Amino acid sequence: MKSRKNKTQEIYEFLKQEIESGAYEMGELLPTDLQISEKFKTSRPTVAKAVQRLVDENVLARKAGFGTYLKNKPQVGGSDDKITLGLLIPSLGETEIFEPICGQIASLADSYNFNLLWGNTGSSLDKSAAAAEQLAHKYIKEAVDGVFFTPIELHQDSEVINARILELFKNAHIPVTLLDRDVVQAPLKSEYDLIGINNIEAGYLIGSHLVEKKCRSIAFITRPHIASTVHMRLMGLREAILQAGLPHDSVEELIVEEDIDNLARQISSEKRFDALAIYNDAAAAELSIALDQLGVNIPQDIKICAFDDVKYAKLLKTPLTTYRQPCRDIGATAVEIMISRIKNPSLSARKVLLHGELIIRESSK
Repeated sequence: MKSRKNKTQEIYEFLKQEIESGAYEMGELLPTDLQISEKFKTSRPTVAKAVQRLVDENVLARKAGFGTYLKNKPQVGGSDDKITLGLLIPSLGETEIFEPICGQIASLADSYNFNLLWGNTGSSLDKSAAAAEQLAHKYIKEAVDGVFFTPIELHQDSEVINARILELFKNAHIPVTLLDRDVVQAPLKSEYDLIGINNIEAGYLIGSHLVEKKCRSIAFITRPHIASTVHMRLMGLREAILQAGLPHDSVEELIVEEDIDNLARQISSEKRFDALAIYNDAAAAELSIALDQLGVNIPQDIKICAFDDVKYAKLLKTPLTTYRQPCRDIGATAVEIMISRIKNPSLSARKVLLHGELIIRESSK
């Protein structure tokens, strides 16, 4: 009769050989401890010891109420135990803040011992959404250990697409850290870790600044199907107005489609607003140029503020007042959150909001 120690080793070697032979796909459930114990005619604690060895080697994972599933293929040939993380950033190349965020994540690869995969999700919204799903499938096939994901926005089906992508990773037991925005509307919080800024605070600071500048009619410029972060900026702006004792209708939300020139003509001709708070710097730059071409003087005729503080914000004809995002800190914190999530999968979902800084320039003076 085999000793308990030998029986544990026998089960361990059997399971490892099964996994190495491709008997199980990533995320697939293994037989229960009871089923394995019956197969080997041994006790469940003996099976549990064998399985735990594979859990300790980061090959298997256990989840209460779910079972034991394949997390990673066994490493062979003296691997350095590096993990692999993927970037799924549909806005990369379109929204400037994600370049320094992702750059900071990449710069920490050696310090935290991980490989980083970059994905290209295309340019147009439709192509970006389709490419994001394709990249999700690719990351699952490559068995990455975690994914940094910026949910899709500005697409009429963004909620459905984001839910579909997250469900793919959830079924494959791949942890996801959300960058910049959540997939649910505030004040709700999703089940995923999130790192970003306090957008309500950002809107509040801009609102307070405009109140100090005696602005009494403010247009908040946004777009259809935009991320929940922008709605929170509007909430903060309105709170600043209310705390200043101004009427609620001192702030008006204007939803603009693609044509910024039409919006500029409307603002110029109606002369209803003495300030604009614009959802990001890129849109603010475009609108500022269009207003300037119409003879609108910034900031004498109308003051402009925005969000992000991208590189060219200070290079505009009238340098832009904007809320600066702490991009490097966001990237560094995202890595810390991801590593801790991989090490402790059962932790409650965390929402980490960092402080930015209001940078006051000529556009609102």
